[in-house]
Amino acid sequence: MKYVLDTNVYLEAARSDEARAQFREAFLPLLPATFLSAVVACELAVDATDRRTRGLVRQFLLPMERTGRIVSPVFDDWIDASDVVSAIEERDRGWRSKLPALLNDIMISLCARRIGATLITYNGDDFRLIRRHREFSLRVLAGARRESRR
Repeated sequence: MKYVLDTNVYLEAARSDEARAQFREAFLPLLPATFLSAVVACELAVDATDRRTRGLVRQFLLPMERTGRIVSPVFDDWIDASDVVSAIEERDRGWRSKLPALLNDIMISLCARRIGATLITYNGDDFRLIRRHREFSLRVLAGARRESRR
């Protein structure tokens, strides 16, 4: 079994000491099977607004890169993403205004799908929408204090 964690899982872990402890308990056992989406890495770097946080993000990314566990979108993922965007525009009109923000989530889900990984997130609504158009393994977590903007 392989896993890809969505950005909001990492952001939730950074929220407090208690959240970090819960993250370690839940996800450290999965670490050998966990892959990092390059899209998630970018979102984490964008959210790192100060020098210290950027340093922590880089410290986290280096071991994932060294062990070859970063999964990046390939050309076919981009083409497939355009099909998903078109399908959402056509069949799920209520989501049209959110499409620009959904592109990263689409790319994360397609990368997870390509490597046969389960995507783990707190953001069930967006990923369930994507899954209506492309099948992938999804696990939605409950209990985040708040839904992250990512």
